[in-house]
Amino acid sequence: MDAPASAEVDAKPSDSEPAPEAGQDAEVEADGGAVLANGAANPTEGKAEAAEPEEPKVVLPEEPYRVLLLGDSMIATGFGALLEDKLDAHPHVVCYRKAKSATGLARPDFYDWFDQAPRQIEFRKPDLVVVIMGGNDGQDIPPWKGSKRVHWETEAWDGAYRARMDDFLGRLREPVEGEDGARVLWLGLPAMGMRSLEKKLVLIRGIQKEAVDAIGEGGIYLDTAPFLAGEDGKPLKQAEVEGKVRELRAEDGIHFTMSGAEYFADKVYPEVLGVLELPDVDVIEAMKKAEEEAEAEAAEAEPTPSE
Repeated sequence: MDAPASAEVDAKPSDSEPAPEAGQDAEVEADGGAVLANGAANPTEGKAEAAEPEEPKVVLPEEPYRVLLLGDSMIATGFGALLEDKLDAHPHVVCYRKAKSATGLARPDFYDWFDQAPRQIEFRKPDLVVVIMGGNDGQDIPPWKGSKRVHWETEAWDGAYRARMDDFLGRLREPVEGEDGARVLWLGLPAMGMRSLEKKLVLIRGIQKEAVDAIGEGGIYLDTAPFLAGEDGKPLKQAEVEGKVRELRAEDGIHFTMSGAEYFADKVYPEVLGVLELPDVDVIEAMKKAEEEAEAEAAEAEPTPSE
């Protein structure tokens, strides 16, 4: 999955939209559409049962959380666009997206994420950065800024890639204008249907996880393998999407169909909300409705002033 010649692609969802091949190139930068919205004891033989504990009160942020999506074709196309839409629809989230297909950390000579990501951090000032990339990284690391070529499948490669992960994560978490650095949610790449690629990704996922785990509370590594694996552990080819069984992958076994992108986005979305400690939109609407009903009941219960 080396990075060669470029061609613009449309990153908007379509009826069936696999992500571009590694030999294609797409760059996406999208502004977020911020939406602001702001029991009794029963006696039994002289004893009483303890009352049900109250559910913890949900504290919603005064300002929406800012989420930045970064990545390769996974973010540039259907999955990234759908996840962005879902997050933007939440009243307490504003989401931005920066992506370029056929890229990763191994080839900054082709596309320099070490330069581009900090620019986005400074510009967007995110609270959370969601990253998925690495599918194009299983190759030699070429000379760059005075460094020597590091060959794939060598111990030197493992160390060089880990160093790049540490460097990249540090840049993502750099504080901006005195604010705390952003947290990072790194999405592990899902299982792939191409054996040769999957073999490479076993190593890449492991190094990525070690690097993210090493930064402590500021980093979360999400293993997405269970989302797209069948009971036998093999990549899931079909699943129910919007009430119908649909194909999840394109013919190459790597890129998503539009249904696959939707399926994956539906799995990742609640995980992002969990990191932000935000309830889903339905829960927030139910909370507001309950508050309105309680206020109405309280108003009706108030005594009418006598003349």
